[in-house]
Amino acid sequence: MPPPRIWPPVTGFFSQRPPRHTTLRDRLHTHNVASLLCRMRIHHSSAPLSRAPKSALWYLKTTAKVFLTLHIFMTYIGTIGPTEGISMVPTIPHSYRGHPYVLESRLHRRGRNIDVGDVVAFTIPGKQNAVGCKRVIGMPGDFVSVMSGQRGEADLKKMDDEGDWANVKEQVIRVPEGHCWVVGDNLEWSRDSRVFGPLPLNLVRGKVLAVVWPPSAWKTLGGDEGLRDQVEGGHDFVVAR
Repeated sequence: MPPPRIWPPVTGFFSQRPPRHTTLRDRLHTHNVASLLCRMRIHHSSAPLSRAPKSALWYLKTTAKVFLTLHIFMTYIGTIGPTEGISMVPTIPHSYRGHPYVLESRLHRRGRNIDVGDVVAFTIPGKQNAVGCKRVIGMPGDFVSVMSGQRGEADLKKMDDEGDWANVKEQVIRVPEGHCWVVGDNLEWSRDSRVFGPLPLNLVRGKVLAVVWPPSAWKTLGGDEGLRDQVEGGHDFVVAR
């Protein structure tokens, strides 16, 4: 009887390798290599993005976002702009060398939170692109008596720098709902509600908060202080509710 044949161990796909006992050094080495490869892969993938030039479309979108933000802010929050004319002297100064600049709050559009004594900017009725700046002396339901004048008939035919002389006369009027009564602090040279009547509140563009330029004329506006100044100047505003 022949002796039993001893087959060599099977190698290849079905062979079983004895388990390898890894040490702490091997594990740390493997972790460090994997971490290094990961960092190299991230750096390699992000490098081309940082060097890529910004396209014209990117600049166009950025410019559009800036203009849209400014438009929303100046339409609904506030803005600074020039004024002209002498109808609000001495509250808002006048100079032929330059225009004063005022701070205007657009949070008061359409007459929101407007009260007697406030200075407002508004679209002049009948003149879509013309903007006026006057003081509110009457709100809906108020009886307003405006007394000013001391001009002769010849003076009424003259023109001021805002268009026309105010047709000055003593009158008492009740301000209708949805309207306010506005006049200039310089009554002798103002085209205001005495000419175009009660101002619709939806034409109010904003509330003038302060004169910001020139620095020597800086002041805050609004409130009863402006009305007291006009009484001391010789004009009498009577408001009864």
